[in-house]
Amino acid sequence: MRLFKLTTFLICFYTALGYSQNVGQPKEIEYKSLEEVLKTFENQQQINFSYDVEAAKNIFLNIDKEKLSIASLQNVIKLQTSYLLQKVGENDYILIKNTRVIDICAIVMDAVSKFELPHADILLDKKTIGVTDKKGVFKLQLHPFDTISISYLGYRNKTIKISELTTNCDTIRLQPEIQNLGQVLVKEYLTGGIQKNQDASINISTKKLRILPGLVEPDVLQSLQLLPGINSPTEDPAGLYIRGGTPGQNLVLWDGIKMYQNGHFFNQISTFNPFITKNVTVYRGGTSVRYGDRISGVVAIESDDDLLEKIKTGGGLNLTHVDAYIKIPLSKKIGFMIAGRRSTTDVYQNIAYNNLIRKVFQNTRSNIPDNGETSTPEERSREDDFSFSDSNFKILWKPNDDNTIKFSSIFAENRLDNNKTVVVPEVNLEAEVQDILKIRNFGFSFNWDKKYLAGVHQNVNFYFSSYDQRYNNIEIRTFGDDATERLVNNNTVKDIGGEYRLHLPISKKQSVDIGYQFTYNQTEFESKNIFSDETGFEESGSIIDGNGTNHTLYSEYKYKTSKTFINIGLRGSQVSNANAFFIEPRMFSSYELWDNFTLNTSAELKNQQLNNYLTYSSAFGTIPTLPVADNVWILSNNSSNNEDVNIPFIKVVKSAQFTLGALYSYKGWNFDVEGYYKKVTDISSLSDLVLDIAVPDDDDTLIFYGKEERIGIDFLLKKRIHNYRFWAGYSLSKTITSFPFVQDSYFDGSYDQRHVFNFSQTLEVNKFEFALGWNYSSGRPFTKIFRDDNDLDGGVTDPKGINSSRFKPYHRLDASVTYRFPLSTSKNTNGMIGISLRNIYNRKNTISQGFRENQDENFNFYLEGYENKSLRFTPDFVLRFNL
Repeated sequence: MRLFKLTTFLICFYTALGYSQNVGQPKEIEYKSLEEVLKTFENQQQINFSYDVEAAKNIFLNIDKEKLSIASLQNVIKLQTSYLLQKVGENDYILIKNTRVIDICAIVMDAVSKFELPHADILLDKKTIGVTDKKGVFKLQLHPFDTISISYLGYRNKTIKISELTTNCDTIRLQPEIQNLGQVLVKEYLTGGIQKNQDASINISTKKLRILPGLVEPDVLQSLQLLPGINSPTEDPAGLYIRGGTPGQNLVLWDGIKMYQNGHFFNQISTFNPFITKNVTVYRGGTSVRYGDRISGVVAIESDDDLLEKIKTGGGLNLTHVDAYIKIPLSKKIGFMIAGRRSTTDVYQNIAYNNLIRKVFQNTRSNIPDNGETSTPEERSREDDFSFSDSNFKILWKPNDDNTIKFSSIFAENRLDNNKTVVVPEVNLEAEVQDILKIRNFGFSFNWDKKYLAGVHQNVNFYFSSYDQRYNNIEIRTFGDDATERLVNNNTVKDIGGEYRLHLPISKKQSVDIGYQFTYNQTEFESKNIFSDETGFEESGSIIDGNGTNHTLYSEYKYKTSKTFINIGLRGSQVSNANAFFIEPRMFSSYELWDNFTLNTSAELKNQQLNNYLTYSSAFGTIPTLPVADNVWILSNNSSNNEDVNIPFIKVVKSAQFTLGALYSYKGWNFDVEGYYKKVTDISSLSDLVLDIAVPDDDDTLIFYGKEERIGIDFLLKKRIHNYRFWAGYSLSKTITSFPFVQDSYFDGSYDQRHVFNFSQTLEVNKFEFALGWNYSSGRPFTKIFRDDNDLDGGVTDPKGINSSRFKPYHRLDASVTYRFPLSTSKNTNGMIGISLRNIYNRKNTISQGFRENQDENFNFYLEGYENKSLRFTPDFVLRFNL
């Protein structure tokens, strides 16, 4: 009702602003076409004009009709258009192009703190034409009629007319958004929307993120893989390997909610909706003591907070899913957002779907044959019902300027129902096999931020996260005695936590954060086999479960100037399930040695008690299961009800990391280099089938422990030339693993890739954006498995040692192009259409090693390894709108 009244008032108001043709009468400000104004002068003052009629039709003036004279009209045209009205006779004028430019100087600063903002973008017609220097100053030559925008991550954009600026260096103040980010070290680290902060973290704003090679949508996790030190050896966008750490060793947060399932489509698509994502912060090293429970990187994702301005909607579709969102302000103090994505793969299937399914299920009984290959009767019998979805809900309440309350929730689900007729090797007869999978990750968080005087503020956060993976493999044999065999693998995680944090400024340069965290973790992994036939019913299996509470106190001291940043923290945790107290000191510092040249170093200790393991259950069995549920979460120091096997406690994994780096920026060039060393201890053999095969048959040790060392150097070179950008990222690293119980000497880690190189370039031309990127990496190490009928496993490892062989080098070429267009005259409504191409020259890269149990003609079982290939040439298409 309020919106209706406001609309009615505006209509009446603007209707009253009528434009009379009498120049001498009082007039009010309004918009009129230049052609109409010139004709009025010609008719009433007998002035002759010479001008381009077509051009004048499209020029509109904001004029004060009360003061309208020929002199004032000349000034209005000069200031508001790209033309000049030049007098050539007593009553004759000519409209000519205005080529005059003026010198502009301004200082951009924070409206609250009054600090200057370096590396702010100066935009003209949505194109960046300059950036502020380290003192927040920019100097340009522009036309008097131009209008520029000032853009800086974490602040609201500001639009300014050049005609409003004076000849002196004016001050332009930007208002911070709800959350003021830390001081920026590099504004445009790779491309627009990616910046490096003073604490070495990387911020990605998906709203400002420009096009990237192979992506037409800003996939939250896949975008991070263009950063040196972050890649995915298995090509899974949701599988981030940060400086040698596995995806399960990364802490991933969505609005403070710990996430345990980060990918849809079996990790081929990120779980997180990029179109409602405000900011992504990633730590490769130098992690704040606020973040615990994981030994590798941190990915903290925040959803949009612009819920109080006006109604906003958006949506789009590509070849795998559709999405939509709506943001509704209920008042000036409260607003909410609803968003959702849903796969279209169960409605229609295309080349993108087929290629992704082919990659996931290759070398399994659900394999899809390559294009041009003749499918087998088994393959033709396949029936799939696959879908994924995610939804988000958020409420933002600002009762006043000092209090902000947020409630956020996320729900992600993947479903698979696969039916197929297969041949049972033992009897060479057919059986009906059904695979049913359901994976859900649900969570919600409550966050209250309160500001006090003198910069003191407190933050209270509570979250709940639930992960539920349920997999059923049902085999129905209709030959002989009808029998049904059912394999069940279930894995659940419950994670409840809360945090209280207090920020205390000591001075303008110093501050202290103190906090308390509480978490409760509970995991359960159930595996059982149910067999039934005409004679009866039989069930067997085991359950591994565990639970525990963590009480953590932490404190962090920060010292920050324009040249120096020091962060020293200490984290202490009492872990009940491990019955131990862990102390984690952490330190990060950076210093600007000279202009634009900064050195940084860090040291940190971490531990992880909730780990992700591979079960390899899909490698065994007469009719193997699908590898969609081989990943399970298990809490350290678990318990088991398996009477046949006494599973020992799983140790807490510990990590120490050190980094040393330097950053140099000069005239659009970025040179960033950082070396690191990691040592991880108490890693277990649970996730490595090769280690189990290498152990002698007469040894019944279930779990044995080792250590891993990772050393490497990450290098980035980036240059921007107007609207063209290119960057090259290179990582040289080495990962070695030691399991003395299995092999006396160190061996290469399973994810060791010595060389990883990426070269990317982007170009903006009018409303088009183009991107091209080439990726190269060394082949991963693997262990050859040789058949041995005398071995209980049916195979033995290569005598040369574990991981003594390597796959061929990996490389691929990606490209993408997008076109952005307005949907109406309003600047806030727009659309986008785009196309991406991945693996353009269709190289069949080997990305991993798999295992399966085979049977020969004498019914002897043996284990063999096989190679999994990368994604083939895959196009994608996107169409989006934002209102």
